[in-house]
Amino acid sequence: MLVLLERQHAVAEPTAQPVQRYRPVISRAATLSAVASRKRKPGKPAKRRQGKGLSGNPQRRAEQLRERDAADLLRQQSRWAASFGPGRRTWPWWAESHERVLARVRATEWPTRLVDIEALSGRLAGDEFYERLSAPGPGTGLTPAGWLRALTEAAIKAMRADLGGHREEWPKFWAFCCGLADEESLDDLEAEAEVIAGHGLTPVPGVPVSWYQPTAGADVLVARDAYGARFLLIAPFSDPGQPADPDHWYAWDLDWCVDGLVVAAGAYGSAAEALAEWRAFAGPPAANAELGSCPPELVIRLLDPALAGSLQGESVFGDEPAEFLREIPRLSRRAGALAASMNPLLPKKPSSLLADSRDSAVEDFLDWYTEQAGQPAEVRDEAEGALELLLAEWGPDVPPDERAFYAYSPHRIEACASILRDSYEPDWVNEALPLLPDWTRWCASKTALDAEAAERALAAARAEAAILAGETYTITEDEAPFRRPE
Repeated sequence: MLVLLERQHAVAEPTAQPVQRYRPVISRAATLSAVASRKRKPGKPAKRRQGKGLSGNPQRRAEQLRERDAADLLRQQSRWAASFGPGRRTWPWWAESHERVLARVRATEWPTRLVDIEALSGRLAGDEFYERLSAPGPGTGLTPAGWLRALTEAAIKAMRADLGGHREEWPKFWAFCCGLADEESLDDLEAEAEVIAGHGLTPVPGVPVSWYQPTAGADVLVARDAYGARFLLIAPFSDPGQPADPDHWYAWDLDWCVDGLVVAAGAYGSAAEALAEWRAFAGPPAANAELGSCPPELVIRLLDPALAGSLQGESVFGDEPAEFLREIPRLSRRAGALAASMNPLLPKKPSSLLADSRDSAVEDFLDWYTEQAGQPAEVRDEAEGALELLLAEWGPDVPPDERAFYAYSPHRIEACASILRDSYEPDWVNEALPLLPDWTRWCASKTALDAEAAERALAAARAEAAILAGETYTITEDEAPFRRPE
């Protein structure tokens, strides 16, 4: 389907009929999250990573060239405006899509509590976007943030029309706009509230809208899985009228195996409820995870992919579930409020994440590897070049903290190997992949992980090291969910 991510497919066999190998199944969402914002095109589902070079596999190389030509054509045909002001770009299918949502807004009975209004607004908008994402259709314009801003504007226009007419539906449109509002639309809402007041009417929620804020004096909590790259971040939020009394807890499920990615978010009645659900979705490595206080620096770093303007706000991977799309307006709004509350608590001199420790880790590993091999200095030189390539795709460029750098989950190992094969010349990759088992063992020496989990990771590293780049292989259909268990 055009609007979905490029589906993995079988590579055609040449007449020589070489032995086929099978790539491990890896979540598209998590793997492709390594694509930096400069690689992603607004309005287009995320493509498979092209990386820093053409693949040595002839079929893959031809595929990359076709993707490059298509991307050039897209850039020539459409330039997406950087800001959403007058004259910004919209897509032809948006108007009809927005009208479908507004029809549902008209037919809905609306609650009065803001948290319920937010949830209902997100559901009405998210379900429509999910339908567009899941069905054959435009393939472009799939930018959640832009689509939502235009939807809010459409709702405001509908509200104005109703205020000038029979005045029966404007409260529904007002509530809907409050549920979707972001920082950019707050001024518009205040202006509309003056218009409503001019008609002798009172909007609900009132103005200024009682936006939920982090509960004063409460800790932000974090849990992480045994490997160290999957996080649950939770904070209590309160009505500004009762800043010390939590109204609800908001949680973000964050996957930092390849790069920062929000895989789920939502409001909960308690931190324990959020933790129990996260453990179930994250899988066995999170079974014993416990919540603890999260330092402000780590809060800010973990929230980065959830903030407005993030990669996930401006593009889609293509396999997001409806539950995730329903939360996009709220997860960004809550993240912005929480990040702002953390700023005064940050140290005056922020720590430099892995600025020196990464180089130190490389040297320590090379010393360890050379000693293990019992070989002369030439072995170290060869390993240094291979390690440099391996670390180019070993998780995010700037991990949330040092522990996340050493995280060696099977997911990260498989994703790293997959990206290497699809992004670099085979000769280079085939020198780097054999180093994976040793690198995994060395990372294991830096973390406290039970033997079973460590062995699973080592088995994954051995399996990936055995799959050579440049060989003909069949890529299996990926059925891993967006909110991927380890």
